[in-house]
Amino acid sequence: MQKKQTILVVASLLVVVLSVTLAYFTAQIIGEGKNISVTSTDLKIVFTDTDGNIEGNGITPGWSNSKTFTVKNESNGTYKYDIIIKDLINTFKTYKYLEYKITSTDGGYNMTDYSYLPKSSTKEDVALVYEVSIDKGKTHTYTIEIKYINDEYVDQSIDMGQNLSGTIYIREFTKPTMKLTDKLMADNPTIGTRTTFTAFTETNKGTLYKATEQIGTNPVKDVYYFAGDAKNNWVKFGKTTESSCIYKGKDVLFANMTNQTIKTPENETECTSTNICDAGENRGYFVGLTESECTDMNGKWITEKATWNGTSTKDIYWRIVRTNADGSIKLLYAGTSPDTEKAYIGTSAFNTTDNDPMYVGYKYGTTGSLENNRLNTNDSTIKIYVDNWYKNNLTAYTKYLSKDAVYCNDRNLASGQTYSTTNRFDYAPYERIRNKQPTYNCTNMSDAFSVNNTSAKLDYPVGLMTIDELSYAGGQAYTKLTAPYAWYYTNVNGKSSYGSGAFWALSSNYRDGSNLSVWVVGGSAHPGGLDFNYVGNSIAVRPSVSLSSCNLISRGDGSPENPYVVYTGNGVCE
Repeated sequence: MQKKQTILVVASLLVVVLSVTLAYFTAQIIGEGKNISVTSTDLKIVFTDTDGNIEGNGITPGWSNSKTFTVKNESNGTYKYDIIIKDLINTFKTYKYLEYKITSTDGGYNMTDYSYLPKSSTKEDVALVYEVSIDKGKTHTYTIEIKYINDEYVDQSIDMGQNLSGTIYIREFTKPTMKLTDKLMADNPTIGTRTTFTAFTETNKGTLYKATEQIGTNPVKDVYYFAGDAKNNWVKFGKTTESSCIYKGKDVLFANMTNQTIKTPENETECTSTNICDAGENRGYFVGLTESECTDMNGKWITEKATWNGTSTKDIYWRIVRTNADGSIKLLYAGTSPDTEKAYIGTSAFNTTDNDPMYVGYKYGTTGSLENNRLNTNDSTIKIYVDNWYKNNLTAYTKYLSKDAVYCNDRNLASGQTYSTTNRFDYAPYERIRNKQPTYNCTNMSDAFSVNNTSAKLDYPVGLMTIDELSYAGGQAYTKLTAPYAWYYTNVNGKSSYGSGAFWALSSNYRDGSNLSVWVVGGSAHPGGLDFNYVGNSIAVRPSVSLSSCNLISRGDGSPENPYVVYTGNGVCE
C-alpha cells in the first residue's frame, strides 16, 4: 500500500479535570494558567505544570500531548486509589490508533507499554489505573501521554471529524463486590435456546444461549454460551512476554520449513535473519525462509529486512466461550490485542506419532483397545506444548482458575463402529458434528480432563476447546463461514484472528488406515468452519482456561475496547 497523505483529524482531546473522590469528600478543579492543588484531610493532588488541560484541535496523525501531576498521601495510613477517565466519549473509528500511557518516577503505577483508549459513544467512566497503594507521607509523580499514531501505510481518514473528551479523576479504591458470572448474566439479560445447529445468523446483542452439561454420572447442570456474532465476550486476564518483529506496521513471523513450525521471532537475529517473504494478505509476512521456499508457497520475495522492536510484557486477551457445570467461565486465547491476526501461542503437532488410535488422546496409555488408550499415562505433544506455555506465562494466576473445569477429549466411538488398530472407524465427535448434534456432556471420566480428576488428570488448569463448543458457538462442519462471522474466528476488525491456518480442537475425528485425525477450526479451505487435520501436522494452538466462580469483576463491559478485567487483588480465590 502506498503511503497515505497526511489528513486532518478534528478532535477535542481530553480536557483534564482533576477530582478527588473519598467517601466524604469530592472536588473538581479546572486549571486556568496556574498550579493546581486539591487537598482533603487525607490526600493531595497537584498539577505540576501550568494548567490542567490536554487539548488538541485539528490534530493530525503523529499528534501527542502530555500532562504531569502528583498524588501525595498526607494521612496517617496507607491509601489505595484509582486513576480514571470520567464521562469518556471516544468516537474514533479505528481501534488501535488512539493510545495512552501513564508512567511514574517514584513508586506509582508504571505502564510499560501504550494501551488503547476505550471507545464510547455515550459518557462512560473508565479506569486507566486501578488499586494503586500509597504509603503515609509518600508522593507519586505521574505523566499521562495521549497520542494519535501515524500509520504511514494505512489511510486513517475514517477518523476525520471524530471526538475524544473526558475528565481525569483520582478516586479512592473500593474493592469490587460483583462476581464475573453475575456481571456476565446482567449484561446479557436475553436467554435464548437453540434446537438446531445449522448456519447461525441471528442478531444476538446482549444474548446468551442456554444448554446443559453432564460430567460422567454427575447431576445435569445448566450452562450458558455465546453464539454467532457476539461482540461483548472479551476478557483481559494475565500477562505474557512477547517479541515484536515488524514490517510495514504488520507483525512478522519466523517460519522453519525443516520442522514445519511457525512462531514469533524470539530475538533480533531471527527477525532479521533473511529477507521478507510476502505470503499474501491472508497469510502475512515471514522471515526464516529462502527465496525458493517463498516461491514454492506462492509468496513474493522482498529484498528488505524487518525491524526488531524487542520484547515487552503484554496483557493477554481472551474470548468467553461459556459457563461450565462447576460455575466457572471457559475462555479461549485471543492474543495480546483485539485486532491481532496471531491469536495463537505457536504451532505444534497434536502428536508426533500417528500410527495408532491412542495418539488422538490429549493423554494416552497403551495400544490394543480403547480402554488401554484411556489409561492416560503419557502426555501428548500438544499437551506438553500448552503446559510449557502455561508455566512461562500463567503460573502466578493459577489460584483464579478452576481445577474442576473439564476439557473433554471424547474418545467414544460413533454408533455402530468397532475399534481397530488397522481398519477405518469413526469417533463420536465425528458423527455428532456432521449431524449437527453437539453436546457439552463428557460421559467417560477418562476423557474428562481436569486438575482434580485422577482418571484424566491435568498438571495445570489449561486445555483446548472441544469441537462441540465451537459448534455451539456457530461453527459448521466443512463449511466456509459467512456473515455474521463467528466470534471465535474473527478479530475486532472482522478479519481472521489467527491468519489463514487452522487451529486444534480437543476432539477426535476418525482412524483410517495410516491416517489419524482430530477436529480443527479451518483455515484457508474452510475459514472459520469445522474441519479435520492429521495428528502429525503442525498447526496453530489456542489454549483454553476456566475462570473460577469466585472471581470478581473489577471493570469493563466485555467489548474489545473495554474488556472485562478480573480483580486479582488479595482475598479473592485464595
